[in-house]
Amino acid sequence: MVSRMAAEPQDAFGTAAEDFAAWVQVADPAPAADPQEARLLLDLMRDYLDIDEPGELAAGDLRELLLEIYPRKITVLSKKDAADTVPTARALVRFLAETSRMKSATGLQRELDELEPGFLDAVMDPARWGMARTLMQSMAADEVDIGDQAAVDAWIAGYNARQQPGLASAEEPFDDDDDDDDYESFKEAFGLADQLPALRLPEPAELAQAARGSKLLARARELATWAGDGKQLAPDGELAPADVAAAAQLLHIQVPPGAVDSQDVPALRQLWHLARCVWFVGADEEHLAGTGESIDEWPDGDEDEVLSLWSEAFGHLVGHSLGVDDQDGSFADLSLGGAAGGLTMALFLARDEGMPRGECRDLVRDLATSELGGAAARKKWAAWTRAHGDMADLLLDRMAAHGAAEIDGDVARLTPLGMWQMRMELSEFVEIPLLPAPEEMTAADLVSFGTQAPEDELARELAAWLATRPAADAASELLRVAAHGLPAERMIGAGLATSVGAAAEPMWREALGNPALRSYAKVALHQIAGQDPATDPLPGLELGPEDAVSLLGDTIVAMPDEVSGEELAETLRLAVPRGQEEQIFELMWRSANPAAGQALDALGRHHPDKKIAKAARKAAFKARSRG
Repeated sequence: MVSRMAAEPQDAFGTAAEDFAAWVQVADPAPAADPQEARLLLDLMRDYLDIDEPGELAAGDLRELLLEIYPRKITVLSKKDAADTVPTARALVRFLAETSRMKSATGLQRELDELEPGFLDAVMDPARWGMARTLMQSMAADEVDIGDQAAVDAWIAGYNARQQPGLASAEEPFDDDDDDDDYESFKEAFGLADQLPALRLPEPAELAQAARGSKLLARARELATWAGDGKQLAPDGELAPADVAAAAQLLHIQVPPGAVDSQDVPALRQLWHLARCVWFVGADEEHLAGTGESIDEWPDGDEDEVLSLWSEAFGHLVGHSLGVDDQDGSFADLSLGGAAGGLTMALFLARDEGMPRGECRDLVRDLATSELGGAAARKKWAAWTRAHGDMADLLLDRMAAHGAAEIDGDVARLTPLGMWQMRMELSEFVEIPLLPAPEEMTAADLVSFGTQAPEDELARELAAWLATRPAADAASELLRVAAHGLPAERMIGAGLATSVGAAAEPMWREALGNPALRSYAKVALHQIAGQDPATDPLPGLELGPEDAVSLLGDTIVAMPDEVSGEELAETLRLAVPRGQEEQIFELMWRSANPAAGQALDALGRHHPDKKIAKAARKAAFKARSRG
């Protein structure tokens, strides 16, 4: 049994399907081909391959079509049901060549030879199935008549009742692309390290109070309370058509002209599904609504109850609300879960800086259409936007109404509550420390935070930390960490100590005796005195070549591991006049600062100028030989 796709208006693919059916009747030798299977393959090409006509098939396209797209989109109950697919594809390629739609079929026929042995196994591999295919396979296993819509609706309601006992939910039984909704997959997609910069979050009591301000949950609870006096529900768990107008009036939701049921009032349907998701409302076997077990926990429950409910609602918004928009599955080939999860991840990583709304829209569009080719992606995205509006705007507005995000002008960012939720979601895969209270924070804590955190967050934490201790003590603690730290920690610690100002002068003079800090101390003492070391140096504190190579060495070694050769070259160019690199390298390999030798290694490996890289490698060898 094969679930066939409805043909779109006639185009190059439709014409090819009709011509192929005629060609099969007269071709010599007669091909082993099924014209209906050929039409299906052509439909898949049109919708999921980035080609405008069948003759544009290129190397790799048939592999993608038959081993990735076909298993995900087409329901096949046994291998014998797909036994004619590759032979049909082979005949289709031959037809395209013989009718001059493509120049040569040799490469594509060879590709079919290579993939044919594994095709049937791929088709029956559940790991390759998409949401719709998985749903169809489950229905078929339960012998549901796919052509009977009432039987299909009853099966879905029954399935969800089994998944959530006591609730005849019409939530989608499968997320759109479950793998995309798994935050672990985003760790790799976003290139996350095993540890991210520490966060400062409010105390649980403050978070719970913020959660109680969710406008979405307040409205969902109001709807559930109204329905929970025994309102009759539709068999699929939705509000009965007769009650839609009253429910909309209760919540001041405008009902479009001609609306028949809740599916015609998207805002109402979203709130109804949210109310069911968090168990504000349930239903009995007679499809009568009743207030759910969690309704008394909101908003007056304890901190844990309130935050747990808020989290469930957040998960629904990210994991299900776009699926609720797509009530009839018209956009099942869009990665709805991937788009929502990717946006929240990007906002989390943007932290206080946030993201412009335009960037959010671009990201969501790219993620949602990631499984579609260019023309198909543009077409499907335009159809979604016409039907529902911009997907990013929908998500951001819902998260803002829930208290998870805030929109400041054109910039969106997660609230502390949203950051708390995302940290909790990611904690299984990534370590994200919490900053201690400023009075409990050590200088080492602050410096460690500074090696990863954005500058504005570091400045805020420094100000709070300095306010809890004498300036001289703060400078002493910071320089102690800098003296014993790695280059990045040395740079951050020294920079933070400089911000203490004149109170740190005694500590800086003491640091002149430390080879690792001497250059930083000279710079800081000039700043305190208000003098330029280049034009008006302090006696005995002149900056010499050794200071330059020490600071340059720290700067290069402190750069991230993934830094490009071009960025290294720019750092060197800003510090060293062109043509003087070899002289500086000579000083670097003789330097007492161990970072200088490490910097030479990095320059030797990654500098894009071969001559400069060779000179750096030669100097690095001398530094290692010197021991």
